[in-house]
Amino acid sequence: MKKLFAVIIIFLILIGNVGYNTNFTLLDYFQGEYYAYTSTPAGENYIFLGSCYMNYGKIENPDEIIGESMKIYNFEPVAGLESLDANIVYTEHLDSGASVIYAYTDKINRFVKVEDENVNIQIACYDEYSIIGWPLILGSF
Repeated sequence: MKKLFAVIIIFLILIGNVGYNTNFTLLDYFQGEYYAYTSTPAGENYIFLGSCYMNYGKIENPDEIIGESMKIYNFEPVAGLESLDANIVYTEHLDSGASVIYAYTDKINRFVKVEDENVNIQIACYDEYSIIGWPLILGSF
């Protein structure tokens, strides 16, 4: 009986991990001004932000990435979220004129809690451009 239970648990774990992307990168979905955030410098072009390093350009080892952001011109946020199979969790409008969308997708294995909900995509929308980041926009917007 214990062996059967163990087999069922392993089977359920394997089913739960099907399609689970551990090497997600925004570069697979969008084009724009790209930044990767890591806990240690991951190249020659980086800035220390106090809690992480903002690296300019693609990182060779995606496992080092703890977040990404991308500035995209003429970006349609709803279409972008659809391409990620993401659901909007929360939106807000800032005094600066930006609208900020918080969303969640199963394509990204990391998330943070916002308003007691899982969030792993944040989009700051301006008139001319948008900034998209995961799990949140770690640089300024």
